[in-house]
Amino acid sequence: MKQIIVVVGGVASGPAAVAEARRTDPDARIVLIEKGDDISYGACEMPMLLSGSLENPERLRRFTPAGFADHFNVEVLIRHEVVRIHTETRKLDVANASTSTLVKMRYDKLILATGASAIIPESLRSATPDVFSLRSLEDARTIQDALAKRTIHHAVVIGGGYVGLDVVWALKERGIRVSILVPKDSILKEGLDEPMQERLLAHLRHHQVAVRDDRASGLEVAPDGRLAAVLTEAGEKIGCDLALIATGTQPQTQLGLDVRIKMGASQGYLVDDGMQTSEKGIWACGDCVEREETVFGEIIHAPLSLNAFRSGRVAGRNAARKGTGRPARIPAVVKAAALALGSLEIGHTGWTESAASKLGKQVVSATIKHRSASSLSPHSDVHVHLVAESATGRLVGCQIAGGLGTSQRLNVVTALIRSGGTVDDLYNVDFVYAPRLAPAHDPLFVAARTLQKALNASRKH
Repeated sequence: MKQIIVVVGGVASGPAAVAEARRTDPDARIVLIEKGDDISYGACEMPMLLSGSLENPERLRRFTPAGFADHFNVEVLIRHEVVRIHTETRKLDVANASTSTLVKMRYDKLILATGASAIIPESLRSATPDVFSLRSLEDARTIQDALAKRTIHHAVVIGGGYVGLDVVWALKERGIRVSILVPKDSILKEGLDEPMQERLLAHLRHHQVAVRDDRASGLEVAPDGRLAAVLTEAGEKIGCDLALIATGTQPQTQLGLDVRIKMGASQGYLVDDGMQTSEKGIWACGDCVEREETVFGEIIHAPLSLNAFRSGRVAGRNAARKGTGRPARIPAVVKAAALALGSLEIGHTGWTESAASKLGKQVVSATIKHRSASSLSPHSDVHVHLVAESATGRLVGCQIAGGLGTSQRLNVVTALIRSGGTVDDLYNVDFVYAPRLAPAHDPLFVAARTLQKALNASRKH
């Protein structure tokens, strides 16, 4: 008898789970349920639509629903939403938005890939059509349409995470005057310590982005329903035509909460290294889960593209394998991310110094500036902030900022962090040297040597 595998949610992890489940069990009946119209697309590329560098949103779709169904021999139900799980009978209540009907669907294995949703503070909720968030391809289309229909003179981005900064730069590239509303110690706060935050803020100001060290407290809407201003806690009224709220995300896990699946601190599903939840027959993957991280063994929410893809494959294989064959396992995650803002690449891996200290960990850091290539060749500045455990010298985290190609150096540190590498290990890496490509002493080598000295000094006290 064919087993029935239901996957709830699209984008990255859901389709990855479907594909791996089909490879593992060619005979299974597999159903992918998505409440929107799009099931597989490049979410990280969505700001390109807003900048105008990419005009056709269809280019972000990796599969149409029909194409995906045909390619993987699965059933795809778009505009359908699972509203209830009945774990005792292994049935789902599925709402069909097109017909406003509710049907029951049986499953043998269930994979939850419901992602994360934007956090919209109550004070910023409004019926005006000029306030947006950016979490889905449909959101991107809506913003793109708004930008095309009328001239936007001034936009305010509320929040200083990766999405907010990507949108700031996208709108700026479109020729729109942009302000970002974020306390200065909160800009990329999960990834950057103060020295690198200051570098990022200086770059934004240099490129005429107005950085407001304040928080949004409300919206002012004109009598015709258009947005008039964003209000701040300091009492300022910032006149604007468009606002984007990028104040963070939260895992979409209400389905699991209703059936008491165990959750972590951010209300993401707690899963084992095979992506199984606390409920038998149910796996979860992607942005709706919490997982162990490599450095300190903490359980964290890590909404990263590659993490979503890998976790989806593991969930798909383990759900489909029927107790035979080798189970798939996923290692602890290293949280690494980067973005490009014009001529500046900035990113991080592992833990910040401030976050590690808040956990009670004793760490030491070093911040350096060096060259991207030989002093006799065209080059740019590279800034590195390196963090290590005081007692052992084990690498804890790294932040980097510089010109084209700078962020790729983070991959070296990420690999060392995953393997438990130390500052000495980083110092001993055989970095490539070619005058036009890299200096004789790579910026990571210089940072490692500087941090070695700091570690030695700290141990003498």
